[in-house]
Amino acid sequence: MSDPPGTLETPRLRVRPMGESDFDALLQGLQDPDRPWTPGYPLDETLVSAAMVQSRGDGPWTQYQVLLTDENVVVGDLTFLEPPDDERVALLTFAIAPERRGNGYATEALRAVVDWARGRSDIRGLRADTDLVNPSGHQVLRAAGLAVVQDDGDRQVYELRWERRERTVRASLVG
Repeated sequence: MSDPPGTLETPRLRVRPMGESDFDALLQGLQDPDRPWTPGYPLDETLVSAAMVQSRGDGPWTQYQVLLTDENVVVGDLTFLEPPDDERVALLTFAIAPERRGNGYATEALRAVVDWARGRSDIRGLRADTDLVNPSGHQVLRAAGLAVVQDDGDRQVYELRWERRERTVRASLVG
């Protein structure tokens, strides 16, 4: 089965956008035989995120499943909880099944999304937050280039923003 448009690839991963049928199956606990789930997937936060974004329909601001290319197994996900806001910054979250953590999959997937987002004109930044008791989450966000912009005591908000230089039209001299 082929991946839908918008699938991102890294040396070890496919970061695949979910469609309506994928959401329905996930929320009903039905695995796709072409993309089995690793033990421990989906996580509770995966299901909460899926329920939040399912109604948005197709488009880039959705939930993406993270698959190991060599095993073709879903090990986690990355979700745009909110599309780009007025400042063109999107809120995202990610989760990797406990059995597959510690292998750099979250960092690799998040870096792929950062690279993808930087190439788009409709977004100028990414935002994520994590609890202070989640040191791995902090490490992943920092490794992907995000930095702390707000500390709420028990949670920290991370961001990465970039600016695009606007193209200017130069008048040509007519002689």
